[in-house]
Amino acid sequence: MQLTFYQPLLWLLAVLLLVVGYRLTLVDRPAKLMLASFLLRVAGVILLVLSMCRPALTSENENVHVVFLVDVSESVDVDGVRTAVEKIEAGVDALKRGDSHALFAFANGIRAFESPDEVTAMLDQWSQGIADDQFRSASRLGDALLSTRLSFPSGKARRIVLFSDGKETRRDLDAVVALLRKEDIDVVHAEIPSLLRPEASVVSIEPSTPNAFEGEVVRMKVRMAANQSIEGTLRILHKGVSVQEKAVSLTAEEETTAELDVDMNTPGDSLWVAELVPREDYFPLNNQAKTTVRVSGKPRVLALHQKPREMRPFGRALKEQGVEMETRSLNGLPESMEGLLAFDAIVLADIPATSLSVRQMQLLKRYVTDFGGGLAMFGSEDSFGLGGYYKTPVEEVLPLISRFEKEKEKPSLAMMLIIDKSGSMSGAPIALARQAAKAAVELLSPRDEVGVIGFDSSPQVITELRSVSERDTIMSLIDTLAASGGTNLYPAMIAGKDMLDNTAAKIKHMIVLSDGQTGGADFQGLTQSLVDNGVTVSTVALGSGAARQLMASIAEIGRGRYYETMDPATVPQIFTKETMQASKSAIKEDIYGVVQVGDHPILSGYEGVELPFVLGFVMTEPKPTSQVLLAAETGDPLLAFARFGLGSGLAYASDMTERWGGEWLASGEAGKFWAQAFRGIFRKEDAQGFFVKDRIEDETWSLEIARSGEDQSPVSRIEWDARALDANGKEIDIAVTETGLGRYRAEVPLLGHDRLTLRLLDKGHDKLKVLHFNRAYPREYALDSKVPESIQSMPAYAASAITDGTIPVMNRHSIAHWFALLGLACLFFGIVLRRV
Repeated sequence: MQLTFYQPLLWLLAVLLLVVGYRLTLVDRPAKLMLASFLLRVAGVILLVLSMCRPALTSENENVHVVFLVDVSESVDVDGVRTAVEKIEAGVDALKRGDSHALFAFANGIRAFESPDEVTAMLDQWSQGIADDQFRSASRLGDALLSTRLSFPSGKARRIVLFSDGKETRRDLDAVVALLRKEDIDVVHAEIPSLLRPEASVVSIEPSTPNAFEGEVVRMKVRMAANQSIEGTLRILHKGVSVQEKAVSLTAEEETTAELDVDMNTPGDSLWVAELVPREDYFPLNNQAKTTVRVSGKPRVLALHQKPREMRPFGRALKEQGVEMETRSLNGLPESMEGLLAFDAIVLADIPATSLSVRQMQLLKRYVTDFGGGLAMFGSEDSFGLGGYYKTPVEEVLPLISRFEKEKEKPSLAMMLIIDKSGSMSGAPIALARQAAKAAVELLSPRDEVGVIGFDSSPQVITELRSVSERDTIMSLIDTLAASGGTNLYPAMIAGKDMLDNTAAKIKHMIVLSDGQTGGADFQGLTQSLVDNGVTVSTVALGSGAARQLMASIAEIGRGRYYETMDPATVPQIFTKETMQASKSAIKEDIYGVVQVGDHPILSGYEGVELPFVLGFVMTEPKPTSQVLLAAETGDPLLAFARFGLGSGLAYASDMTERWGGEWLASGEAGKFWAQAFRGIFRKEDAQGFFVKDRIEDETWSLEIARSGEDQSPVSRIEWDARALDANGKEIDIAVTETGLGRYRAEVPLLGHDRLTLRLLDKGHDKLKVLHFNRAYPREYALDSKVPESIQSMPAYAASAITDGTIPVMNRHSIAHWFALLGLACLFFGIVLRRV
């Protein structure tokens, strides 16, 4: 017998009270009768207390529940899976009466099946060409084991039969197997052979040095693998162009190594790709590997401008000063930190925030603060607040910001916001729409007016057109905007028109946001009527379901701007950009003298020098921590500098094109001045005395770090700030431990990561080292994957002995009710004897 709980045993102290009562009783009854009554009451109390402890009898249960878990990922042979299905059928037939089973297939996820025939039907579909590449793109073996362990019924022995090649791609499998053993879940293994079709892959590319000088020759060592003897061609690519190639012969089940020499001709963090072109191959996905080499040479600047041609004169002026500037148009900003780190500074010359994703803006911020990069913004109609950068991550690392009070002589503005609040806007879209409306209100002056109308099947006036001086009230009313209902835009636009018709504001503007289709109506006539009354109309089509053609037509007739976005997170930037554009208050165009108002090394050699005029600029104001270096004769800031984390931000409210910077370009001073200014913000990766040797083994990136001072003596007790940034912008803290005098070690887990940028910062000495990890393709397609020891040590599966060796389960049978009944009976008869 076993007790479930032991705390109720404290109630046995009540027996002492019975003993005291028995000794002190004054009842005049026969002694034997009194003793029998007392003993029955004691027995009753003891039995009731024991019943509260939930006593149970145990017995061994020989029934077994078997979970069949079969790997169907790309790395296994489909015919091998068919053989596994046959073994599963044999195992099911061998189960005894009372046993049970379940069947699951796993790859990049897990699927349950009622019978082996359903698995066979799925394999037949794949053989007929019906692709399921996303599901088969990984072997999440650990996740599958953890999921299936929850499917076991109680009261039966538990066994998992694993059919797999044993190659895990996401999780530490040893820890999972240890957990299963702790929970008495038995696991046996039946091997499925890996892919049998001809397959070749590039395992890795390793440069002879991670740091080189421009023009230096670096030897690239490329490791390749194949499951059969295969001939092919190995190429080294840079910027998509083949720079070296050679013929290679790959041997089955043996690693092949080839070496190629390449010239380092691109300064910065340059990306090199080893590409294998085999004569026979099944997966082209695993035929590339990448590496990054830091090339020291001329500093590189990436400039982004909607019309790159207009930046050519400026680029030529910089080149004469030894600075290489690459100019790109919209969508030219790199999507990864590694791509940003190929440049020493980034210049946003004429790019709106709406052309950048939230993730790209967050990467730009980290490029400055965490990796020491330089970020500059030039003035234009798509910069600062005009470009929608108000309250964005980019604005956080700029010394000049978009907040300013509109000049009194500027005309007043009446803005009407027409916002879709249908059911499809629920969740993040409607929350971001509220945020966008508030941001627009924040940018307007107290002399302006704003109104907000939400619409579903009918319009709902959130706030009438009212003065922005009532800002707090307007903000509170915007918070009431909630999503529900259908979509009918026309009545909402009529309601907005009626309000704008009754205002005396000089400038009238309407912004329409919708993510769906709307009923037919005379939108063209209504929009033309708005224009005739002096109203401009801009539209925002959100998501793939929006009526894009209609929204574009309304914006064109309304003499406004049309925006199309799939990401709700960009809506606030669109609204702030529109607000600034409509207010017509952020730009000054005339001939303005330039005045030096600050002292900084950027201005070295220009003290007292008369600088060229500017022909216009964007109105901004400096942050409290920034240093204004140049100002217009009106007192407005032109050039400002500030430090943010490890990097620097530079803001120039004018531009360097013929529009506003023609005088600068004609003077001949543009190249010299701006080369000096950019050098003041260039990324400075000071890694002197910083030596790192890294290697990758078993999904761990190991780094041996040696630190020495200027006198070459070891540096110990360093305070490290080590972080890895993955492809999604997520930060991973890395521990660095001291292993000896001036020697340190760090380990970065690679499971689940295809790209990492690692920052090693010696905080006390301001030394920075940046390293990159690139996995060219998912681990599912790697031919050099090893089977973990935890899989190799599993017992082999045999259908005839499917239940042999399982860990028995002890079933509990509660007898608490019997104890309770006996206890009550004893108490009852004890009372009876006392009364007889």
